[in-house]
Amino acid sequence: MSDEVTLQEVNDKLPPIPDGLFDKANSLANILNSPNLMLGKKLEAVYTYLEEFKAYIGKYASCSRGCSFCCNMDVQITTLEAEYIHVNTGVPLKRGKSITTGHTNQCPFLSSSGSCTIYQFRPMPCRFLFAFGEPENCAHGKLQIQYGVQAAGFGNPIFKQLIMWVHSQVIHGGGELRDIRDYFA
Repeated sequence: MSDEVTLQEVNDKLPPIPDGLFDKANSLANILNSPNLMLGKKLEAVYTYLEEFKAYIGKYASCSRGCSFCCNMDVQITTLEAEYIHVNTGVPLKRGKSITTGHTNQCPFLSSSGSCTIYQFRPMPCRFLFAFGEPENCAHGKLQIQYGVQAAGFGNPIFKQLIMWVHSQVIHGGGELRDIRDYFA
């Protein structure tokens, strides 16, 4: 018998998304459609919402504070997110057009103690990636169900709509989707 957890098993075990999160998603949609709000403030509203969603999904995931195994894989972020990190942290952006994949080295924002040095300003992939299954699977590189990734339909329709919104802003603004290491040294 396999000890691997399937995405369907995860979805079957999760309780329905609370109505309050749907209500807040509808309020967020109004913010995102507001012509009077700067793009950075809209992204901040998305991040605030995702923190509230984390309170729901996080208690069912095997992720825990200080766990950083996923910080050694590709972290595809948009130009908008890179600029948001830069503006809020002062960390200089790398200029260039390189697009790299297949990373096994750690994220440039992972400290030697295994914590994220930009946690408050971390990009969307870091906000909605959750692992389900045995925690040691992450440490040993075994298959782990990842909620929030494209292969899993981004986990739920709300996440999918939010990532589509961010990507559409980048497309219309002439930005790119690159690995976080391509934006920051």
